[in-house]
Amino acid sequence: MLPLVLAVFVAASPALLAAPAGAAAGANLYFVQGLPGRSLDISVDGRQVASGVAGGKLVGPFGVAAGKRMITARQGGKVVIQREVTAGSGTSLDVVVHQPVSPNGAPLVTTYVNKLTAVPKDKAGLRVAHDAAVGPADIRVNGNVLFENVANGESLDVVVPAGTYKVDIVPTGATSPVVLGPLDLPVQAGYLTRVFAIGAPSQQTMTVALGTIKVPATGSDKPGVVNTGTGGQAAGLDQAQSPAGQYGPWIVVFLAALGIAVVTGRKVVRR
Repeated sequence: MLPLVLAVFVAASPALLAAPAGAAAGANLYFVQGLPGRSLDISVDGRQVASGVAGGKLVGPFGVAAGKRMITARQGGKVVIQREVTAGSGTSLDVVVHQPVSPNGAPLVTTYVNKLTAVPKDKAGLRVAHDAAVGPADIRVNGNVLFENVANGESLDVVVPAGTYKVDIVPTGATSPVVLGPLDLPVQAGYLTRVFAIGAPSQQTMTVALGTIKVPATGSDKPGVVNTGTGGQAAGLDQAQSPAGQYGPWIVVFLAALGIAVVTGRKVVRR
């Protein structure tokens, strides 16, 4: 089943978890191709940085100068969407090309700043973004609604214990149809895991893009003979991407509702 495949992918793909860190003076851009069924070429300020990116794929990081950058997505030479985004100095930014709530609407570009702050050694950062052609949705855990009205273009951030979590989602105020799930989400300690729900249920294209970035750790390991804590080590930025699969971004609220979130936030910047 797909959740098990993703669990194995995250845990057993060290080669994909090794990408160079970005320059502090500039910014790192990651691109999420949120238009299933299309193959896009991505350019920054007129320079192509990725070609033939399939739906559900996450590519990057691409180092750019800080400031306003023009992002262009093309298919077969034709411009699908072109938008300007702002990349702050030293930031890591996810740029998502995705559908609006209406599956037949014009594509959107939404950006999310990656929070790369240190986390305790046994915990992980988790950021989930709703970029699918789905209206407001409710999160259910074991059939119980724990959060309402998660909208297209919204994201949520938490710090959680490493582990695997299960959710399913339904339209707000309804018990059916189940749009996604029940699904498992593996979260690895010491990484920021980013989950992007994309596609459209009405077109049977619901899927996810999944990426990880290594973040610094705080705290110390259990002592042996001598306590030689290893806290405070700076980690570089690492990146993994998932194949297309099915997931829902609403797992993050489940974690918060269970009281295991250390930090919560909500952020969306749409261009």
